[in-house]
Amino acid sequence: MGEVALKYRLMPESPDSDIEAIVSEIPGVLPEDANFGAHEVKPFAFGLKAIMIAIVGIDRDGFATEVEDGLNSLKNVQTVILEEQSLI
Repeated sequence: MGEVALKYRLMPESPDSDIEAIVSEIPGVLPEDANFGAHEVKPFAFGLKAIMIAIVGIDRDGFATEVEDGLNSLKNVQTVILEEQSLI
C-alpha cells in the first residue's frame, strides 16, 4: 500500500472564529494512521479566512471518509472541502 495526500479547505463559521484554536483541534479528530501536515491561512472574502491543510496517510478504503468525518466534527467550522487528492 502507498500513501495518499489530501488537501482540504476549511471554512470557519465567522470572521471572528479563532483560527488557531481550530488548527490545534485538527490532530485530535483524525484517524490514528493520519498525519497532520502543514496548514496555511488565506484571506477568502468579507474578512473570512480559509484554513488550507494537508493530511497524509495510508491509501486504504475509507481513509478519506474518516478524515472528512473528523474534520466535519470540528467546532466553528462551517464547511470542509477536498481541494486535492494524490498518491505519494
